[in-house]
Amino acid sequence: MTLREYILFWQETYDRHQSRPTTYAAHNYVFKNHILPGLGDVLLSELTSERVGEFLEERKHFGNHRPGSSGLGGETMRHIHRLLQQCLDQAIRDGLLTENPAKAFRYRKSTTVKANIMTPLEMEDYLDAAERLSYLPMFMLALTTGLRQGELIALKWSDLDIEKRTLTIAENRAVVRRELVEYGSQTRTIALTPEVIDILIREHDKHPSLTLEVVDLLIMERSKHPSSLLMFMHPATLKPYSPQMVRRMHNEIIKEAGLDRIRFTDLRHTCAVLSLWNGMETKELARMLGHYRPTITRQNYEPYLQHKAKKDADIPKEATQRELQQAANALDNLLK
Repeated sequence: MTLREYILFWQETYDRHQSRPTTYAAHNYVFKNHILPGLGDVLLSELTSERVGEFLEERKHFGNHRPGSSGLGGETMRHIHRLLQQCLDQAIRDGLLTENPAKAFRYRKSTTVKANIMTPLEMEDYLDAAERLSYLPMFMLALTTGLRQGELIALKWSDLDIEKRTLTIAENRAVVRRELVEYGSQTRTIALTPEVIDILIREHDKHPSLTLEVVDLLIMERSKHPSSLLMFMHPATLKPYSPQMVRRMHNEIIKEAGLDRIRFTDLRHTCAVLSLWNGMETKELARMLGHYRPTITRQNYEPYLQHKAKKDADIPKEATQRELQQAANALDNLLK
């Protein structure tokens, strides 16, 4: 049996039933683009630590199987190694291997996030560009709440409570192949500002199904929108956006704004760091971001915690202390 044959078996027998749909899709991407092109045709009986080591080194220096690919970063390498090791551990339990050749290698997880915190001017330029491109509601919400990409595209209008100015995040809802999938009921609720509420209402006004009479009725009925409608949907297909589409939209924004080095995940990091600088407690921030434990939040953003006295040299290079405080004030104005 080749590794390719076993991976296909492992995906259908174990991974599909034990992982969330989004996790399964992410695993499939790693297999398809990294592991299978490099090791798929190797027999399990011939899969040695030397062979695995050569594969990992090749990916580290030359990237995936596509021509012109550059080397892979440490985080990507960690995911590739962890998934390969996980799959081969099961092969041992299935009696197909006696030892795991991937265990001879180790990739440590970074103890802090690599965050590019936006400055006040960058935030203004970013939001102005998003407005010019008609993307403001989605990306204003991302910047002021720190929502993950998957959470953002899975929002429904029923998650919004205008009267209470809150948004309920369904943590077990995801977009898989442009369709919403519900696989649990765990939620968290975050507060929204009047400005964000107004922007979202205007966004809803773009949909033909919404009239002023409907808005009045919704406000009377606990201010909630019909649950059948997506908050953000592709205008042509009326289906959820895919993560790739959101990244393309973000890239259009930073190009329009004349910015560089700003990733979509940096919107979440900017929100988190500036919330801390505005005095938000770590536990409250953990709840807002959806972290399972506050210790994760402290670990990720320790360099930015106000109670830690830092020398200027220790301030992260992405933004100076003065710029961080200015950006915190700018975000605070957005959140008032």
